Amino acid sequence: LLDILRWPFASRFASPLWLGVRIYLGSIWLQFGLAKVEGGWLTGNPMHSMLDAIARGMTPAPFPGYRHVAQVLLDVGADRWMSIGIPLAELGVALAFFSGILLVPAAIGASLLNLNLILSGIASWQFDGRIIALQLPLLAAWRVADYVGLARIVSGIRRRTRRRPLPAPTPG
Repeated sequence: LLDILRWPFASRFASPLWLGVRIYLGSIWLQFGLAKVEGGWLTGNPMHSMLDAIARGMTPAPFPGYRHVAQVLLDVGADRWMSIGIPLAELGVALAFFSGILLVPAAIGASLLNLNLILSGIASWQFDGRIIALQLPLLAAWRVADYVGLARIVSGIRRRTRRRPLPAPTPG
């Protein structure tokens, strides 16, 4: 029974399962990022109004401390760079999930972003909680989750280039 439970997290033959999860999650993050880019996040500042709503208690934030965090972010002017950084991060997460390159940092960052959205009251456990519930097992399968994808190709190229001996010095 233990081997059956361990199989998806340890066997490279489970990698097609993780590829399906990666593609599903990547498509969600791609939709999030593209919607923000098309919505003008890179040229406008929609985070200002979102942070302002959180700071004034207009979202159903389960932790009132997030109101103070939002106010501090507004006070230091972080809303502008967040309006640019969040859509770019979401597109980067999508690219990492699709390719398998930097999969672990992307899954960690995506889970933290989801969790922050839930705790600030902007997102819900019903949707974002399910995304987290898929990203965490993907993290647990880090050894095999990127077996199908560009990550293996890139690491194979890196290994081959490291093994090449240096050319012998020519007498001069």
